Amino acid sequence: MKSLVSWLDRLVSVTPELGPSIDYFRVCVSGTDPLDITNWIFSIEPQDYSGHNTPQATGPESWSVLRLPDTLKNEVNLDDRHRLGADLACLLSLALDRRVIVPVDLATQGPQQQEKIIFLPMAQIVDQDLLGPLPVDAKQRIVTYASAIAGLSSEDQEIIGAACTAYHGALLLFDKEPRAAYTLLVAGIEVLSRQYGSPPTEWKNWEASSNWDKLFSAQCLTVEQIKAIREQLMSDRQLRLGATFREYGSTRPRDCFWDKPLEQWICGIDANTGAWSPSTKALTRRIADLLPRDRTILKNSLAESYKLRSSVVHEAKWVELMTLQPMTPQNQEGVRALSFPVLRVLLSELIWIEIVERTSPVSLPDFQLLRQLPDTGRAQ
Repeated sequence: MKSLVSWLDRLVSVTPELGPSIDYFRVCVSGTDPLDITNWIFSIEPQDYSGHNTPQATGPESWSVLRLPDTLKNEVNLDDRHRLGADLACLLSLALDRRVIVPVDLATQGPQQQEKIIFLPMAQIVDQDLLGPLPVDAKQRIVTYASAIAGLSSEDQEIIGAACTAYHGALLLFDKEPRAAYTLLVAGIEVLSRQYGSPPTEWKNWEASSNWDKLFSAQCLTVEQIKAIREQLMSDRQLRLGATFREYGSTRPRDCFWDKPLEQWICGIDANTGAWSPSTKALTRRIADLLPRDRTILKNSLAESYKLRSSVVHEAKWVELMTLQPMTPQNQEGVRALSFPVLRVLLSELIWIEIVERTSPVSLPDFQLLRQLPDTGRAQ
């Protein structure tokens, strides 16, 4: 809540002579009645309810525009805005005991209609590869996966299915709650590693083994004492889980993993009409452009991803959008957690590897559901 308190502190310095700068946020709630707050330090102004919601809606939704007074700023910091929007959503959700969503976007005014506020979604920068058009061979891809999944044993269906639902959950959340989405990707790899991976058997391959060896030496331990401590450490369940995660995630991917593309698609909005423009591809990279073809670096990066996930799960640590977005190429000296897109592609790769290795593809039912003509109800 530090961003909310910082805003309140800034508001104290606003004087009638200088006047505030007004910022805008969207506020979305369930139901047909939008949130309406007036005559206070900020206002929430209801927008017209059309009765038509997006296909993803699970019920009626309405929205308002939050007008937030603030001190004048020269430029907008996306991470600061993200945090403040999240704090506002937390405040409203806790106070109202309802789900209140404040999307991560930037507000701008149309060049020809200055009174019209256009909201530009920004959270999608976490993984712009997901914004691209559908592949032209969509049906064949679905057939391939369905046939392979149907040929899995019941146990493999359970394990691989759990990883698949984690993957899909991450896609649902990546532009709404990217921290939770990231932890789901880590969970997907972890569930596969527990079933199909194994911890390293050599002491030197364990994380921080060199640090322990230095401690043993400093304490002048005997060979027998060192051996006993090493065996105890290597049998620790939590250490084994982390080591298995890193070992599995870095050794299991095929070499072609580094050749997989990551595209940057941009979905713009017409500043005058507010209508979506067709998505355009701004950049194409491959995993190797962001992550060296070095399994040791991949292993160390997975260790950082595991730490990031643990900090979110155990400490509810805040993670900025730019931390999860692919930024600059990685090297041995600057090992960091894998970006969201790279981690997502890695989980997808591991899921497919396990499916292919464990399936006996089956023929799908010989059945065709014909499309109905909308005007007559007849099938064509």
